[in-house]
Amino acid sequence: MKLVAEIAMYVAFVVFVGLLSVWPPYTNLDEDRAIISLVFSHAGERVRECRQLSQEELNTLPPNMRKIDDCPRERFPIRVELRSDTAILYRQTLQPSGIWSDGKASIYQRIEVPSGVHALFVGLSDSGGEADFDFVKSETIELSPRQNLLVQFDEQTREILIR
Repeated sequence: MKLVAEIAMYVAFVVFVGLLSVWPPYTNLDEDRAIISLVFSHAGERVRECRQLSQEELNTLPPNMRKIDDCPRERFPIRVELRSDTAILYRQTLQPSGIWSDGKASIYQRIEVPSGVHALFVGLSDSGGEADFDFVKSETIELSPRQNLLVQFDEQTREILIR
């Protein structure tokens, strides 16, 4: 009798846990909404070009510091803009990481938008210019309800991808 009661309690516990796994229902996004995820990690261009040191400049340096090229470590900030139709969804200037501002700037931003047709524009500048973008991508897309659209920058091909 004791064994039957113990089994019944285990079964009741398993049914209770199973019920909690499906009830109450949870959705993280409304039926008429979609998400655009802006995700990338990219290092901007160097603040100035490398230059070759002259022999006189090399002679003034200690022997262990003598290298022919003088290359700065600091990089430009990354300027990013994401627009849908005429609305600006995201606009930010991302500072490079690292003590000497020589690392990559990273972003992971999720933006909730209405589902439907959108004319997307993505602009990215990594050379310090304030007027124009170095990389642009414009595309008309149709977002279905609860879809997650990914926008990223491919460092190998140096282009903005929308998938």
